[in-house]
Amino acid sequence: MALVLKFGRGDAARCRFAISPLQETMSALLVLKDPGRHGWYLPWLRDVEPVVAGLDLGLLGLAVPSNGHGPDFLWPSPTSPLTRIEDDLAQVRATDPAVVAAELAEQARRLDRHTVPGDLYRALTGDPVAARETLVAQQRTAWRALVEPLWDRMRGLLDADITTRARQLADGGLEGLFADLHRRATWKNDELHLTGFRDGTVDLRGRGLILVPTAFGWPNLGIGPTDNTSATSPALVYPMLGTARLWEPATQSPAIVRLLGSGRASVLTETFIPSTTRSLAQRVDLAPATVSEHLAVLRAAGLVTAKRRGREVLYGQTPLSAALLNLDRF
Repeated sequence: MALVLKFGRGDAARCRFAISPLQETMSALLVLKDPGRHGWYLPWLRDVEPVVAGLDLGLLGLAVPSNGHGPDFLWPSPTSPLTRIEDDLAQVRATDPAVVAAELAEQARRLDRHTVPGDLYRALTGDPVAARETLVAQQRTAWRALVEPLWDRMRGLLDADITTRARQLADGGLEGLFADLHRRATWKNDELHLTGFRDGTVDLRGRGLILVPTAFGWPNLGIGPTDNTSATSPALVYPMLGTARLWEPATQSPAIVRLLGSGRASVLTETFIPSTTRSLAQRVDLAPATVSEHLAVLRAAGLVTAKRRGREVLYGQTPLSAALLNLDRF
């Protein structure tokens, strides 16, 4: 089975990248439902285990997709690489109550009524405005508890993926971009063929395509909305490059520690994921002012780059520092 996306005039020019904090939050809930998906989620699962039991996510838990199906309005297409969680939640809150009612009713039909608490089932199938507000509140709770603590680190990898993919698009067009985006995505004859989805055709009709890298969504590929009548651009959600690095602890070379000192070596090692000063300070347990001083020295030495993202500055390793940190592996 395959879903085919037809690209017409203007669609290629309207392909763009975006990130979604809410997408990561909803995908994190899927990992909680299926903790055995991949071993590298185990560090995160251990970290959040103490707080999960105390979260009030009952209604949202019922609405989280099962077998790939769920209410689309809970997964809005992001609009920008700078999307914030409040931007995502505002889209959910703006959903027409009629759409909320229809999609929640469809979700209710997928559930085994005998296993669902009566109060939650009534909330799911009752007043759509009240249900929508409850779901938005629970999405915000899930974001704060499950994803926000590591968002700076995650955001650095998402940005790095977009930089790499955008270069592929510029150098090789759509054919070059989709050549290694995902094993289930194949580009041919001005069409993108996505295997593993229902058979059908989506005419983009000048809407273009939003490309959304994800960490918690690995190794899956997602697409939506797929309604030909929708005015919204479909979002193709794909696993970001280097996902495993998000969960791997940064290791310091003893030789680099002797060369740079413990604090400066810690900061340099942690910049293998482009990060803000605040995020680095949290991870190396140093004061932000101290980290800022270390970054200034490392940058002057050509070991760290600084790139602005909106109001923030991300610090990442240069090829020189990456080679220096890997010397002890040879």
